[in-house]
Amino acid sequence: MPLHAASRLASHHREQWAAETISRDPAADDHVVAAAKRSIDRLNATRVALIGEIDSWVEQVIRPPGGAPLHTETIGSVVDRLAIAWVRWRRFSETAQLGPSEVDPSVALQQYTELTEAFDTLVLDIHEGRRRIPHWRTLKSYREPR
Repeated sequence: MPLHAASRLASHHREQWAAETISRDPAADDHVVAAAKRSIDRLNATRVALIGEIDSWVEQVIRPPGGAPLHTETIGSVVDRLAIAWVRWRRFSETAQLGPSEVDPSVALQQYTELTEAFDTLVLDIHEGRRRIPHWRTLKSYREPR
């Protein structure tokens, strides 16, 4: 289940990247920008649900000792950041293949690699009881008030 949710997170971040590109286009019509912003909110709502799926799974499977130092974010949040970093690296790599780019894709790859190493260390620390993760629930809603 967490791998499926992580894959869906990456897919959502690719879609969100495209919607954000549209929303930042100074030549875009206001209706197009508004539609892109609504799309971003829908994607964020789905993203929050996917993070919650991962965190729920983790809470069922992992029971670290209560006395271990607390990590700053949930596993779902870290997986979300991994998905963002992967999409960023892929996008910058694709852009660089098309011609000169503002961003060196190797920097994005280094950030992704460092984050994966930190994730691996976190999982090991949790498994060995050296860290515990918070039990957070998202408080932000992406639904419009009625």
